[in-house]
Amino acid sequence: MKKTLILVGAVGITSVANAVGFEISVGAMSQDPSGYIQYPAGTGTRADLKDDLRLGRETRLFARAKIEIPVIPNLYLQYIPMRFEGRGRLQQRITFGGRTFSVNTNVETSVRLDHYDVGLYYNIPLPGSVLDPEIGLSVRIVDFKGRITDINNNVTESKSATFPIPMVYGGLGVNFGMFSLIGEVRGITYAGSSYYDLTGEFRVKLFRKVFMGMGYRYERLRLDDVSDVDADIKVQGPFGVIGVSF
Repeated sequence: MKKTLILVGAVGITSVANAVGFEISVGAMSQDPSGYIQYPAGTGTRADLKDDLRLGRETRLFARAKIEIPVIPNLYLQYIPMRFEGRGRLQQRITFGGRTFSVNTNVETSVRLDHYDVGLYYNIPLPGSVLDPEIGLSVRIVDFKGRITDINNNVTESKSATFPIPMVYGGLGVNFGMFSLIGEVRGITYAGSSYYDLTGEFRVKLFRKVFMGMGYRYERLRLDDVSDVDADIKVQGPFGVIGVSF
């Protein structure tokens, strides 16, 4: 009897292990920021990311993983670093935090908006269909830091905050054998603040388990007095990935 139970348990574990799916990919995204940051909220200057802070396009690596397990929710993990730096002469007087930077001041600036995503989702089965829909919930932890430095006087003012943002997640894959189209949507709006993340990707299978994708991501983050910060920031640009799925 004991041997039978062990055998049944081993068969069950093997069946579940064989049914588990993994997808891991790494890529690079060209990130173009726009919008403004205001600190303190409501009283500081709405500093434009391009015209005032002189932030420009940056290319950063990112990574993501999906683990699909029968019955229980699937797991989605993602890390997207976003860091921008600028240097130039201020065209207007800016109040940031407790400090005012005068017109024509030479400044160095930076903004960090690193993302850490943890999500749970379910596949919606559509037997015989080329469609593969997903729906779930995720939490995006945003690691934010804004900094302005007066180069001539070596004076710096900065603001840091880390905040979790719960988001609704929806995905849709359209499969055509070696080729597929994938779209993902994340978003939330609450008490004047909102966050939307839209991604579209065209994917090609290079080998049996290896794939390559190219796509475009658009994000918009609006903060209404979150950690004493007002902001309306857009980051968008193309990306490419390579990964394995098994």
